[in-house]
This record gives sequence, structure tokens and C-alpha cells, in this order.
Amino acid sequence: MSTIEENKLAVNYVEIAGESLLELLEGASTHASKDKGLLALNAVQLEGAGGDLIARATDRYRLIEGATRYSDGRLELSLIALEDIKRTITLVKAHKLHLINIHRVGDAITVSSAGDSVTFTLVDANYPPKFDDLFAKGEPTPIGEIAFNPAYMADYSKINAKPKGSGVNPVKLQFRGDNCPIHIKLIGDKVEWRALLMPMRII
Repeated sequence: MSTIEENKLAVNYVEIAGESLLELLEGASTHASKDKGLLALNAVQLEGAGGDLIARATDRYRLIEGATRYSDGRLELSLIALEDIKRTITLVKAHKLHLINIHRVGDAITVSSAGDSVTFTLVDANYPPKFDDLFAKGEPTPIGEIAFNPAYMADYSKINAKPKGSGVNPVKLQFRGDNCPIHIKLIGDKVEWRALLMPMRII
């Protein structure tokens, strides 16, 4: 039996197109905390089930979740340090036109393609629970004014896929109350995104 066949029999194995994985990891990593002292937040959570590879990240002030299709396998919840996500992005950029294999054994993950690989140990920390409740909270509501950190908009422009030809895709903001997270509508190429941005207090 070949190594690839053995990997496919493993409980934690995902095979995914390089371009899809690259868009997913680059987008999610923008929302991970840069503070290495926040072990759980200086990371990206990956999960693969039902044909969707899902990435989640938050820095306490905003959060993002992206989902993209993969071809084979499944991956249980895996918390990956931001620095290891960046190592993975470097590998995937070199093989974005190939299939990428993500193989987990215990608390170690190996990402490989065409003879190249990176291996790292998962972060042992309690990650915030799934974001579904936050996304479901509230209904669209007219508000007088709201404040937010404009620097975050630059990250949204990196994630929003450019349409073919000229022009840009808009980033849409939906408000659900003065003190409620702002819902951010992003248009991905191979990834379905949803994001939230916490408002700032108006002094």
C-alpha cells in the first residue's frame, strides 16, 4: 500500500486543492491575534467534515470563519499557531496548483505536496466556542452612528476577491444595534466567508 493510500485511511486526513487552501489560510490568518502571549488566539482553528474545510480566527475585536470544499478525508478540530500557519502558507504558495495533503497524527500535523512538507505540533489551549451564536444574534437595525477601527478595513480588502476585469467587489457592513458586532459581508473566490467586527466606544 502506498503512503498516499495509507494517509487516506487515517482518521485525520484531508486532501484539498492548493488554491483553495491558500485563500482560506491567508484570509483567516489576518484575524488571528499577533500577541504570542495569547496562546489560544495567536492561532487559527481548522476543522474538516462533510467536505468543507473550515478555518476560524479571532483577536477579540473581530472574528472570521471561512469554509472551502475539499476532495477527501476529514480533520477533527485542530488549533494551529499563527507562525505555523505562515509556514504552511509558504509551502502552499509553492504548490498552489497541486493537491495539498493535511495529515494529523495525535497532536502533530504534517502538510505536504509534491515532496515538500512542514510538520508542527498543535496548540494546547482552550479556543473560544463555535461562532454560530454570535452570528445569529440580533436583526438588522438602523442606527445613528457607530465607531470602529478603520485599520481593519485593509484586511478585509485583502480577503475580498477581485472580480474578473476592472472594478472591485464592495465590502458590505450590516448593523444590528449600537453595541452589537458589525456583520461583514465578504466575497471570496473559492472560500465562503463570514466575519464580525466589534464596535468601539464613542467618547
